[in-house]
Amino acid sequence: MFEKVWYQWLGRPYRLAIGADTKAGGQPVVLLHGLGSSSQAWQHVLEELRPLPYRVVSFDLLGFGASPKPEWLKYTTDDHARMVIAALRASRLRGPVVLVGHSMGCLVAARVARLRPDLVKHLVLYEMPLYAGLPEKRRYRLRLNLYFKLYEQIIAYRPIFSGPGVGRAQRLAERLYGLHFTDRSWKPFVKSLKHTIMEQTAADDIKHIKVPIDVIYGTRDRLVIRGKTKALFGEDTVNITAHTVRASHKITKRASQFLVSRIQAAIDG
Repeated sequence: MFEKVWYQWLGRPYRLAIGADTKAGGQPVVLLHGLGSSSQAWQHVLEELRPLPYRVVSFDLLGFGASPKPEWLKYTTDDHARMVIAALRASRLRGPVVLVGHSMGCLVAARVARLRPDLVKHLVLYEMPLYAGLPEKRRYRLRLNLYFKLYEQIIAYRPIFSGPGVGRAQRLAERLYGLHFTDRSWKPFVKSLKHTIMEQTAADDIKHIKVPIDVIYGTRDRLVIRGKTKALFGEDTVNITAHTVRASHKITKRASQFLVSRIQAAIDG
């Protein structure tokens, strides 16, 4: 009853679990993982960042890792962003942060920067699945149709989480994309897929964000659509710089090294 009154009726934010906090006193860097993942996805990035004089914090997004998993929530981009904003305030970070997102975490990061620009110094977005606001090109439409058909099948899927009946598709998704499901995180997963990725706000959010943005694509990633910066984000996007790194949709060691180089550049610049 307390949860229903406090969180559902009064709209109080849930407290996100902290995966890592270096407690250093320098520039704060905040890491937001992707769909079906957790703060553990940032392992290689954290290894590269720990020796540097930054305060690095990684959160488990709502519904994933050790964070709460309320079944009543829709898990929209606004839902995720609101919890991250509350977590930033609760962490007592000194000044605006370099906000780093992976996959769905990019969409959440962009929404945070749109809603609270005072909290964000720089965005570093790795493998952002930008599906809205794309140019009217046949190749984009074909890929979007393919993605959305796949996502609808995932939403309708009924997984088995233990025993010999564990699905091959689940094992394959974990090995290829780092996705991990449990019986408690499945509903947050499919709701986030539907209401944050498929009904995303990032294209509009990015048009209103004034802070510098690094957008990084993996050359081997098959879950995002790459293109020229101005074609994807508009002619006025002087604050956006696009990069590529040889990587798939996972946060590999090679990708981590490049991500850290962009984080350092964001801080030094």
